[in-house]
Amino acid sequence: MDLSKRLYTAVLTFFLTLFYVALMCYFVPRLILKPDFNVFNLGMNALFFIGLVPIILGLLTLIGFLWGFIAAGTGTPVPYDMPEELMVRGSYRFVRNPEYVGGCLLLVGQAILFKSFGFLLYGAVLFLLFHLLVLFVEERMLKQKFGKLYEQYCASVPRWIPRLRPFRGDISKSR
Repeated sequence: MDLSKRLYTAVLTFFLTLFYVALMCYFVPRLILKPDFNVFNLGMNALFFIGLVPIILGLLTLIGFLWGFIAAGTGTPVPYDMPEELMVRGSYRFVRNPEYVGGCLLLVGQAILFKSFGFLLYGAVLFLLFHLLVLFVEERMLKQKFGKLYEQYCASVPRWIPRLRPFRGDISKSR
């Protein structure tokens, strides 16, 4: 595989994910929280630790998402530069939309951590928008590009609720 293509994929995917996470989980939430909110004033209570669980799971999901694209090295998560092969690596072995699942887990964790109904509402609206985007745009594009291969993957890996064990099945390359 061409090293420049792999490097391009790694760098673009990393920065797109960083932008997505920063916008969704930092900049917009800063608008929701009071301007004088100080994250360092959070107490170490039960809600703090409960909120950390989805945050850690969300970060691990996003790292697996990044790793899948970097390991494949054949495209990025943006529609104009879709992967040349169906992505069944990293977090994609557990759930079909790990970038959205990871981001929503981060928001749920933040809603608990900051005790913010606004965060929870923001996360619910964002999830609804993600769901509509996936249903009406992304899945149609993937079905058109990968055909039966994508249908086999959809039958094996859930859209939103991750599998407990990674998908290790064989997705036939025949269309």
